[in-house]
Amino acid sequence: MDGIAVAVATVAAAAGAAAAAGPGDDDRVVLPRGTFEWIDTGDPMPPGTDTVIVRERVVPWDDGGVLVTGRADGDLAPRGGNVRAAAEDFAAGELLVPAGRRLRPADLAVAVAGGHVTLAVARRPAVAIIPTGDEIRPVGAALRRGDFTDTNSLMLAARCVQAGARPAVSAVQPDDPDALAGEIRRSAADADLVLVIAGSSRGRGDHTAAVLAQVGGVAVAGAALRPGHPVLLGHAKPGDGSDGIVPVVGVPGYPLAAAVICELFALPLLAAIGGWRHAPDTRLAVLDRDWTPRPDVEEWVPVRLTRSADRVVATPGRRGAGSVSRLARADAWWPIPPGQGTFLTGTEIEVRPIPGDYFA
Repeated sequence: MDGIAVAVATVAAAAGAAAAAGPGDDDRVVLPRGTFEWIDTGDPMPPGTDTVIVRERVVPWDDGGVLVTGRADGDLAPRGGNVRAAAEDFAAGELLVPAGRRLRPADLAVAVAGGHVTLAVARRPAVAIIPTGDEIRPVGAALRRGDFTDTNSLMLAARCVQAGARPAVSAVQPDDPDALAGEIRRSAADADLVLVIAGSSRGRGDHTAAVLAQVGGVAVAGAALRPGHPVLLGHAKPGDGSDGIVPVVGVPGYPLAAAVICELFALPLLAAIGGWRHAPDTRLAVLDRDWTPRPDVEEWVPVRLTRSADRVVATPGRRGAGSVSRLARADAWWPIPPGQGTFLTGTEIEVRPIPGDYFA
């Protein structure tokens, strides 16, 4: 604080001397010149002082002394008042920023305060996103009967940016195995993770599984999961002849399924590659209706969240993996493990908020 730096003993001695001289106002004391030093906020404490009396309680006198008026905390000058102690913020050797955390503005400030002018950081992982399908058209393209706009690439790229990665979206690849194989090899040369959208099921134009086996390998073909059960997990060898392999996720084409697979598989992979911790946020909410999950799979249900009195209320929407508008209206995911019975109205559930703007 702005004011004068003093030693509490000096103030006590001056108050005692005034009292010995005769009855007076014990709510004020005079300090002669040389028994204090003027000080401003942020200044180091002068040697021999331990307390700051704020400027508003100090009246300068013509002879260089000051009159201190009023009491603070029941005392004219409480020891240590208005003083920041050494190590009050942090002590030498204290951990300031843990490894594996995406740096926040305050992390940068505290690192500099601790004397660190450089930090060792991981680079942002590169994600290649490959949309496929003869019926898929780029954003802004004119649609013919049976065509679909490539919304999944836009959604997944934005989610990867939120997670701290650098996405690169390829041109839409036709339902042609050779074209897809070439694009996966090319993308794997520059990426840490490849996401291939659609073609992972068993339709006549679905070639992703066979192509992935050709360019690398398939570890998982399908999961007990809704939406998202046709997911593919595997790897590819870069087409530039370099050593190593790159993980590949075959993402189902339905929007809700694509979003679930991104959360369940792509984001943990990115965290592992980037060296940061993957710990999704969770909240408790209360169901506002009965809900019977699918019995033999893990089901991810988009829910809307509202606040009612002192609780958060979750409203599940109708099922349908192809409804991107349902996802846009949702505030959170409700992952339900397999083997659960009916959840009754009023049941408390754990949800994972969807990053972005939603109720505070």
